[in-house]
Amino acid sequence: MYDCLQDSYADFSFAIFDAVGRPRPLCGSLSATPLPSGDGQSLHELAAFARDQGYAVEQLDQQLTVQDISLADALAINARYGDTLIISCDLRRDPPVRI
Repeated sequence: MYDCLQDSYADFSFAIFDAVGRPRPLCGSLSATPLPSGDGQSLHELAAFARDQGYAVEQLDQQLTVQDISLADALAINARYGDTLIISCDLRRDPPVRI
C-alpha cells in the first residue's frame, strides 16, 4: 500500500522480472489537480516535466493525466510536486499476477 503523505509504500512486493528475464514493471496513469489554494502553475510545470521524460500527457481544465508512467517516475513526481498538487496514481502490472 502506498502512503502519499509520507511518499512511501509498505507490505508491497512484485517480481521485477518474469521467468525468462523480461522486465515486468508496474505502470499506469497518474492524475494531478492543483490544491484548492494553488494557482495551477505547478500543473503546467508537471506537464512540461512529464513531456520531457517522454510521457504522453492529457490536460483538461484543471486536471492533468500522465499515461503509462512507471512506479519510480510516479514516486519522483509525487516527491517533486506533492506539496502543490493532489496526485492520484493507478499502477498495474501487465499481465496481472496470478494467485
